Amino acid sequence: MPTEVTQSLHFRTLLSGHTYLIADFYATWCPPCKQIAPIYNQLSTVHAAPGKFAFVKVNVDEAREIAAQYGIQAMPTFLLFKDGKQIEEIKGADPRKLKSVIENATADIKSGAAAPKAQEEKKVSEDKPAEKKASNDDGLSMLERLMQKNKK
Repeated sequence: MPTEVTQSLHFRTLLSGHTYLIADFYATWCPPCKQIAPIYNQLSTVHAAPGKFAFVKVNVDEAREIAAQYGIQAMPTFLLFKDGKQIEEIKGADPRKLKSVIENATADIKSGAAAPKAQEEKKVSEDKPAEKKASNDDGLSMLERLMQKNKK
């Protein structure tokens, strides 16, 4: 089941903690929102994965700040994020498009192209010392060349 989000901090935390996040911006009074809700819930049950793919629901009347941040004016609107960046927008209750977007993201995850966020951050921190070492080695070899030149 999707996670109901009402606070910006909660939304940002989920966004930064998952490779993919899809948000359903809806209103309780919106008939198309009610129509597509069971489909979205079913897709979340099948495709949600900790650290990889989060499904959230944002009630635009209760979370006005989040809705305004993303310029939501029509309901439902689905936004798909990858690595914290919006990559897809679906306006209206379009079950085929919604399913297609979610299945493509899931395929990306399964292909290994989308590593979980925690693993990516660990990899980046492991790479940095090696980069620093390479820079130091370059500086040292340049210093050695200058010293050799001055000896002549």
